[in-house]
Parts: sequence; structure tokens; C-alpha cells
Amino acid sequence: MKQANSRLVFRVKDGVEPSAVVPNAPLGAENAGGVSLKRLYNVSSEVASFQKNAPMAEAAAAGTNDEIFDKQIYGSKPQPEQKLFRTYTAEGSRSDLDSLYKSLKSDGNVEFVQFDEMNDLYYTPDDPMFGQLWGIRRIECPTAWDETFGDDIVVAVIDTGVDYNHPDISDRMWTDAAGKHGFDFSDGDDNPMDFHGHGTHCAGTIAATIDNDIGVVGVAPNARIMAVKIFPNALDTVCAAAIKYAADNGARVLSNSWGPRFPRPSNPVVEDAIDYATSIGCIVVFAAGNSDQHVSDFSPANYPAVVSVAATSPSDARAGFSNFGDSITIAAPGVDILSLKPNTNSYTTMSGTSMACPHIAGVVALILECNNTLVTDDVKQILRDQGDHIQTDKPVGGRRVNAAKCVTAAVAGQAKAATAS
Repeated sequence: MKQANSRLVFRVKDGVEPSAVVPNAPLGAENAGGVSLKRLYNVSSEVASFQKNAPMAEAAAAGTNDEIFDKQIYGSKPQPEQKLFRTYTAEGSRSDLDSLYKSLKSDGNVEFVQFDEMNDLYYTPDDPMFGQLWGIRRIECPTAWDETFGDDIVVAVIDTGVDYNHPDISDRMWTDAAGKHGFDFSDGDDNPMDFHGHGTHCAGTIAATIDNDIGVVGVAPNARIMAVKIFPNALDTVCAAAIKYAADNGARVLSNSWGPRFPRPSNPVVEDAIDYATSIGCIVVFAAGNSDQHVSDFSPANYPAVVSVAATSPSDARAGFSNFGDSITIAAPGVDILSLKPNTNSYTTMSGTSMACPHIAGVVALILECNNTLVTDDVKQILRDQGDHIQTDKPVGGRRVNAAKCVTAAVAGQAKAATAS
């Protein structure tokens, strides 16, 4: 596999030609050692702008000439600007540049030399209620956002509908070819407007808009929400049809904050729909349930093909209402979670494994945006391996999700796969 190029940036002293410090490297061409030298900024009566030679795989901007340098214009510039015009880049293999770096570092004609390295955002959103989102801060979303916002990963919220007009989610709604935001399987029409509030609250935790100077922000604020309404008439067949619809229409993540009214260890109708969805690449996330009982009695949360989610409190304890069991995949914040209130421009707090589930759905969207080839078992392993250890009175997977660690693992996995290919 061809070695990726690196780049050095260096500045020479006034009056020194770059060829004096990088021998046999003409501007704009590779020398015999494979090092290409370019002027970072041009100086001429026609061209006095940044030489756009990044990213490294791209050629320099069309219409510029690396060798253009008007001494009269240069001499008329203030010293800080003259420094810019004495700055050059050297691009080549890392091994060649390691040697060149040492040479330039010790050369008295060179004022500085450094490798051209990537920078990250130090990101805190301007959404005014961000400080109240203890769950999103606890699972280290701001660090995860330095890498990804879950761009355009479609998350189906299979629930009571979504208020797609709420100003903090309207920009993040998925639409089909007819401009619809999903489907209402409870009433059999194409208007999945929320009648209750639960679905809108979940949608906000997943993908409320970031940096719009209002309200809150979601775990994956650039994901898209598909509204799939199953309540109030959430029969098994309605739920199964909704799962299939979400899968067939491109949702990669299915967020399900619901389950059986009474204990039911198996539900083949819904489980078959889940199997179909996972077979075409969906990650299906389910709330563990709020009965303070063992999850083994509650399908689909106990089904091996799903990501099952228990709820934790601000102290990282198991929420007293949360179902439990060794088969639970991961825990997530689920107590006093602030999110969207439907049919208003306002917000409200709710508690439940229903609130923990969308935290995980959002984290899964972040993971998939970093590595969209992952399947359910891959995602479950990342969630488990990268979670923060917590001690709880009853088992909830042993860990509480950490979005930042999950994203780092997904990026590392993608890079490893790319190297292997």
C-alpha cells in the first residue's frame, strides 16, 4: 500500500531562497527524493492570496503560479505579512520529511519548521439549556462532537409520533419523496404528528438542533429523525409493520422506547420484524422497561438481536424503576432528562428507560457516521467495551455509555479496516 504523504511548513529568513535550504527541490515540482516544494502564499500584482494546496491530495489552486514573487510588492508589506510570504511547504513521505525536518531545524536560514498537523474543535454549543443536559454531558458528547455530529444518519423514532414543527427539531426531520416525515401506523395515514409528547421528547434527545441559539441539543445533532407513529393503537402487528417500514425507508437506527404491557418473554411477531431490519443493516435499540423486574420477561428488550438499554441516575446508580439483567447491553441516563415539549416552543423533563433509549440511539448514529459498515454485533461490542464502569444494585450491563470513547473506537476500527484493504 502506498505510504500517505505528510507535509512540513517552514519559514526562511528574509532574502533566502527556499532552494538554499531544500536543495534540488524546484518550486512546484518534486525533487529526486520525492519532496515537493510550494510557496504557501503568492506575491504579485495579480495574485496575493493563500496558496490553496490543502488537502494534500489536491493540486494547487488553478490559475496560480508557485514561482510568482514580486519583490517590490513584498518590500511594501509590513513585517508580519512578509513573514507569510517567506513560508513554504514541503510534501513527501514521512520518512523523507523526518530527515528534512532535522536538516531544517538545524539550518540557521530557517526561522521555524513544523509538521502540518490536524486540529480539532474545542466544542461547546450555544444552545442555552445545554448546562441542564446532565445526561449528554455525562456521556461526554461534546468530546464526541469533535469528531462527528452523526451527519445524515436516519434514526426512526417508533413511538407516539413527533412534533415535526417544534423549532428545535424541524430542521432535522427526514422526508420522503412526497415531503412526508414518516407514517402513522396507529391511524393508518401519512401524518405522524405527536398526540402525546413521548415521541417528541425522545426525538429531541437524539437530534435536537445544535447551535441554533435556542433550547437543547441532541446526542447526534446532525442525524435525521424519521417519525413512525404506533401509539395509541400499538398492537404487535402495528409495531412490526412500523419496524419494517423504517427499515425499508432507509433508517439505520430504530429507537424503540416501548415494550409489552405485561411480562412476556417472547414476541415472535415483533422479533421477526427485528430480524428483518437487522438483516438489511439496521441497528434496533430498545428500552429495557420500567417495571423494576428482570428483563428476561420482557420482549423485545430481551431479544439478542437488539441493543437493550437500562436507565441510570445522575449518580450513575440504576434508576429504581429500570428493568435489569445480564442480557442488557448498556445503561444510559434516564432520570430527569430535559427535552422537547410538543405543540409548544418549550421543553420538559421526563424519566424512564424511554429516555435512556434515545441517548443510545443517538450514540449509535455517531458510531455509524464514523463507520457505516458496522452491524449490530459490532455496535454492541463497542458500546459495551467503551462504556464507563459503574456499580449498581442490580445488573444493567456493567457500564454506562460513553459517547466519546465509542466514537474513538469506531474511528480506529475504520482506519484499521482501510489500512488492511
